[in-house]
Amino acid sequence: MSLAFCATALAGSASGVSPMPPASSAQLQQAQKLIGTVTDHRVRVVKALQGPDGMVALEGVAVGPGHPKGKAFAWMTPNGKGLIPVAAPLVGIHKTNWTERALMSLGMEQKPVPAKTVADWIAKRARTFLLGTKGPIVDTFLDPNCIFCHKFYEAAMPLVRKGDLRLRVTLVGFLKPSSADKAAAILLAKSPAKALAYNEAHFRVAVEEGGIRPIRHPHPAITGVVGANTGILSHTGALATPTIVYCKKPGDFVMSHGLDNYSAHYLRKLFHGIGSIDAVGGCTG
Repeated sequence: MSLAFCATALAGSASGVSPMPPASSAQLQQAQKLIGTVTDHRVRVVKALQGPDGMVALEGVAVGPGHPKGKAFAWMTPNGKGLIPVAAPLVGIHKTNWTERALMSLGMEQKPVPAKTVADWIAKRARTFLLGTKGPIVDTFLDPNCIFCHKFYEAAMPLVRKGDLRLRVTLVGFLKPSSADKAAAILLAKSPAKALAYNEAHFRVAVEEGGIRPIRHPHPAITGVVGANTGILSHTGALATPTIVYCKKPGDFVMSHGLDNYSAHYLRKLFHGIGSIDAVGGCTG
């Protein structure tokens, strides 16, 4: 069995971040055994660091001929039996981005990928759903508990209902402890579009909480889907929502983290005359 780690670009260690301590020799041995089993000994752990609540950050390299060069990152669960091979953000209750901290401590820092690449990854790797039936498609990252996502949704939906715009939604979960489970609940619904509509219709602005109930018994598969979606967002240069990707004209991709204005009038002007992102991440007129 092979395992595709989420490769990261190498950079110098970032300043201003307290380095994470090394894992114990026992944890390193556990990691080597786990990685060897999962990858048929095609990846070797070269560094292991102590993360929050027993999580262990791993830096790995491919071994043997015919494997791509470079380094890769993953988290090992506290019991040493689970592997999370995606550089999705592991965010603590105080909003510490432990994945970012681990990457910096390991000397591995993710460089933002271009908007064109993000659109391609969404088309090929993300679990998405579409709002609307006509109009140009805009890729949109949303967190169910994001107040600015809520404002964007309310401003965009009149354009969607009119047939002037379609939103391809990539749900992520990082803002609050319930975010990932709410995203999972929406994705597992018979109609994710209706589930998202319920979440926004019952959004509690005062406490910045989406209205849908978190899934009670998360399944690893759907949890992994939300994590993978969030992982794509983490490569855009900012862990922020809403993040939108659209094509201004054929071949010209634009990515924006947040907006200056959350009104239907502003969105109508912003998206007037734009191209559409197709099913394979291309930008057409």
